[in-house]
Amino acid sequence: MIYLHHNTFPTMKVSRLVLLTTLFCYTLTLSGRDIRVSTSAHRKAFVIASPATQADIVVAENDAEVVSTAARCLSSDVKAITGQALDIHITAIAGAAALYGRQPIIAGTLGQSVLIDSLAAAGKIDAEAVRGRWEVYGLQMVKKPFEGTDRALVIYGSTPRGTAYGLLELSLQMGVSPYIWWADVGPARHNALYIQGEKTISEAPAVRYRGIFINDEDWGLMPWAAKTLDKVYGNIGANTYAKVMELLLRLRANTLWPAMHPCSQAFWDNKDNMSVARKYDIMLGSSHCEQMLRDNEWEWRRAPWNGTNESWNYANNAPVIRRYWEERVAESKGYDAMYTLGMRGVHDWGISGYPTTDDKVRGLTEIIGFQRSLLRKYIGDPTQIPQLFIPYKEVLDAYNAGLHVPEDVTLCWVDDNHGYIRQLPLPSEQARPGGNGIYYHLSYWGSPHDYLWLCSHSPSLISYELSRAYAQGIQTLWIINVGDIKPAEAELEFCMDLAWDADAWAPENAWRYMRYWASKTFGEAVADEIAAIKREYYRLAAGGKPEHVFAISYSDAERERRISAYASLAAAVETLRSAIPPRLQDAYYQLIEYPVKGAYCMNVKEFRATQSLALASQGQREQALAYAREAHRAYEEIQALTARYNTDIAHGKWNGMMSAAPRGLKQFRMPQVATDSMISSPSADVPEEPRTVVVPASDYTAAHGHFTVMEGLGISDRGVTIWPLDMTRYTTGDAPSLEYEIPVRQGENTLSVRCLPTFPVNTTYDLRVALSVDNGPSQVISLKTEATKGKWNRNVLQGFNEAAITYHAEKDKKVRVRVGVMDPGVVVCEIQGISRRR
Repeated sequence: MIYLHHNTFPTMKVSRLVLLTTLFCYTLTLSGRDIRVSTSAHRKAFVIASPATQADIVVAENDAEVVSTAARCLSSDVKAITGQALDIHITAIAGAAALYGRQPIIAGTLGQSVLIDSLAAAGKIDAEAVRGRWEVYGLQMVKKPFEGTDRALVIYGSTPRGTAYGLLELSLQMGVSPYIWWADVGPARHNALYIQGEKTISEAPAVRYRGIFINDEDWGLMPWAAKTLDKVYGNIGANTYAKVMELLLRLRANTLWPAMHPCSQAFWDNKDNMSVARKYDIMLGSSHCEQMLRDNEWEWRRAPWNGTNESWNYANNAPVIRRYWEERVAESKGYDAMYTLGMRGVHDWGISGYPTTDDKVRGLTEIIGFQRSLLRKYIGDPTQIPQLFIPYKEVLDAYNAGLHVPEDVTLCWVDDNHGYIRQLPLPSEQARPGGNGIYYHLSYWGSPHDYLWLCSHSPSLISYELSRAYAQGIQTLWIINVGDIKPAEAELEFCMDLAWDADAWAPENAWRYMRYWASKTFGEAVADEIAAIKREYYRLAAGGKPEHVFAISYSDAERERRISAYASLAAAVETLRSAIPPRLQDAYYQLIEYPVKGAYCMNVKEFRATQSLALASQGQREQALAYAREAHRAYEEIQALTARYNTDIAHGKWNGMMSAAPRGLKQFRMPQVATDSMISSPSADVPEEPRTVVVPASDYTAAHGHFTVMEGLGISDRGVTIWPLDMTRYTTGDAPSLEYEIPVRQGENTLSVRCLPTFPVNTTYDLRVALSVDNGPSQVISLKTEATKGKWNRNVLQGFNEAAITYHAEKDKKVRVRVGVMDPGVVVCEIQGISRRR
């Protein structure tokens, strides 16, 4: 294969000057007056902690529990940096703040804290800047807030979670990673911490509800929790959920769909979990097959219900199912919860009892009506209670056939499980008072193949998909399927940062995120190198995830290029390790070294095994056996890497968390390789591969229209698309287009455009491209696919969808290929020409 242009790993360093400008854009726009943390003292600095003194944290007794929870996190973070924890005082009297030092940190919620309400009434804080807004916070230096207090840093929120985010904003500015516990990202030590500035008011989050779904936890989180944090339960329990919810607060998330596989005890079944939810003020929800906060796999199948798949049938067992739902709704009163409406199978399969789509419309109408009656009976006006309807599979068919979902209910759309959103809401759906949400995967168990081992969605892909969702009205709920959380730490952090500020990491800028993340996680000195490593890791995975390379048809040339690129990447990781501070070595292994080296070894294992068999059939004994040995070494290295993850790092803290073979699938085992007995007689007739020429999408010779190059997106690492989305439906005559020059040979040539395997924006659009050669007639080809069917199965593994035409050349020459983009959402990744030797 010939690549006419290709960015290799060593050239991928990014500009320190350019990227430093984005360093703090995700949180606040800082000016000279904004509150910021410093390690340097000056005359007017407010002391958080120093060898001579420290600030106390004061919260009101009548405030929500999450405020004192976040205060304890901040105190612990200060101790991690300075060695000194801050004392926390809970008071019922506003003036009592004066008893806790002349310069305290006062934290509370407007309308719920006597401290904050007293300061607001006295005009000492900018209360109107946050009042009535969603999860907004203010940080403000206040002189003489109370009698006997010289000044205070006052942190005030519009909601309790807003206050918590304000407290943890200080932690972020101090250099504390959200993954201080979950990935052992230890902060740098300093003797003192100070506050400078006068006032900061945060923006409201872009997405109202932001959170995660713990899923497919059978080989990681559940067995790990059962033998570590939650031995007393022998399962995922209150201690693990406390760590999960603390992470959510640190990520400025607010929603959790708890683990629900058959191996995991239902969240609501363990009553110790409920105080944890209140302590961290996390909204509880549930997936598309867990209506009304019920975990069917655990609860329906056990006493007192003792249900089965067959009895989970509303058409003939409605009285029992109604009692089952009613019990949970009654129990959930007083908790922050979002209720999933409708019905599917006990787990992720179709609804029973309603054979036709019309039957499903009738049945679901009745079911939703009853579910909302429960909300009215136990909680209040259902139009004011967060509810969710997930149009998925057969339920989507019913919805499209006319099922009425009340306007106050949030419609939650879904991706195809591989990171490409199936369908976005129509304008009429965008206007619904209940708004729209998205359920998006960073980890997945299912067809065509799982990816439960490593996380390799790039920020550029995530941003492209979620940003166009946001632009099409999906702004109420973002739920990210994170599997076991590990090893999706960086990608989840990106999702939550994007959900907080959708403009900061728009698709054209998302590639910069990894440098920002590397700087704040591992330090400025190694940020360029880590950003380059992550970008190359994502580029290689875009053309085949480590879990999927066994199922993708690569040429030998492609295999060699991938192995070479991974070898360079692994060498860079190895070289950089010595520059990582000792406090961050465990984090480096979890977040960088294990995924890169694991992916490298998986590619080597699969490719060398395949090549060894091919060479054995050709009689090439020495090379066949050498490749077989190389495949064996790669397999053994994966086992060694995983053993180190589980037993060596963080003093064995993560023992049992990482599996080298989730679900025990064949692709994780040692594949068949050549042996001496397989060697055939030497053959001189080795078929020659056709000549393949690839032109990256960004190497166009002309562009007609407002195209944007999306760095880090797609198999070429630089996808080209029209952004923002142009919702016009074009004809061949007026479609925006890109032109490419590509060599052809005399005879038949196949010319193709490879595009990101996306879906039409919504049900009213196609996904068409128009291909022409040397101003000849255009051939219009639809890239539209249906998830889980046909061509889609290949597309999501190989990372592209393809439109191809045949071109007959009278002689060897170069031709001009024009690609017309006729519908929104087409992302061009590369142009390919294939010709066989005459």
